[in-house]
Amino acid sequence: MKLNLSRREFHLTAAHMLLASSAGSALFGAATPAFAQSRSVKLGTFGAIDAQNYIRAKNMSAKTFGEGVSSDFVTVRAGSEVISAMAGGSLDMCNIGSSPMMVGYANGLKASMVYVYKNIVDSECLVVQGGSGITSVAGLKGKKIGLPFNTSVHFAAVAALKFAGLGLGDVQLINMRADQIASAWQRREIDASYIWVPVLPRLTDDGGKIIFKTGDLNQKNLLIFDGLLVRDEFKQKSPDLVLAFLKDYEQIARSFKQDPKDAVETMTRFLNVDEATVMRSLNTFYPVPASEQLSSRWMGKPGEKDTGVQKTLQTQAQFLLESGQISAMPKDVGGLVDSSFVAKMAG
Repeated sequence: MKLNLSRREFHLTAAHMLLASSAGSALFGAATPAFAQSRSVKLGTFGAIDAQNYIRAKNMSAKTFGEGVSSDFVTVRAGSEVISAMAGGSLDMCNIGSSPMMVGYANGLKASMVYVYKNIVDSECLVVQGGSGITSVAGLKGKKIGLPFNTSVHFAAVAALKFAGLGLGDVQLINMRADQIASAWQRREIDASYIWVPVLPRLTDDGGKIIFKTGDLNQKNLLIFDGLLVRDEFKQKSPDLVLAFLKDYEQIARSFKQDPKDAVETMTRFLNVDEATVMRSLNTFYPVPASEQLSSRWMGKPGEKDTGVQKTLQTQAQFLLESGQISAMPKDVGGLVDSSFVAKMAG
């Protein structure tokens, strides 16, 4: 199943362009109007507890980007929508899983991963029905597993099955949207699901048992992460805005972990959810400081090859090729990764 790079089901308000005019005195006293186009940034958000929504809720855009920059926040529902919007030029920056990111790159999207948005550890898990008697991934042979295809959980599920000695023919993977999984679970139409918070706790509250966490793949030298993807044209025209967001992101991420009270109060009101939901999200959020990202375990220094992120993306691309989600391997997976901004932050 390939990601559709059309703009189907995706409706974005076109970014408005502001023209400012001023009058100045010419050499001989005549007034000459001068026009300057203000800059803008279009930020994607999954409508969740993330830095973009925090900036939005706190009206911090002017503080983050400067008074002369207009900010548009665009809510997306899936990585495929991020790719479609960037391909159409209607989205500049957004966090996204490595799987749809790689599909976009393999299909020619001009965008770069500039930052590891978060390390995925226990916010995405493989959970089985409580009465199934299944206690390990190997026990899933012949079972139905519901999950959204072309996502980080799809990749993690296949990797987990492989390490447990199972192939795709040994189980029945069912492509389901995240918002469909809880009802299918309640009807006992699936034996297991690999899914993320906030759907995950709904399954465990209904008797589900976690048998595998995405963070377990770290022991197999696989890093599963969300990256901040930036449209190349925007990155080249406004590198200062990319850096400004990353600097604020790092501060917000630190506050989410060290002093969550403000985040809980802010996001509870803004998203109209309960405090437990916000805390559950914060407790499974693992940011990676820029200083760590500059190490070879993560993104590495600018131009560095064979880093942890690049190895994972290479494995990811191979998986996507074998499962028919891309038609050819990218010539240079490292071309997707730009750690120059991380280097500026850590320097």
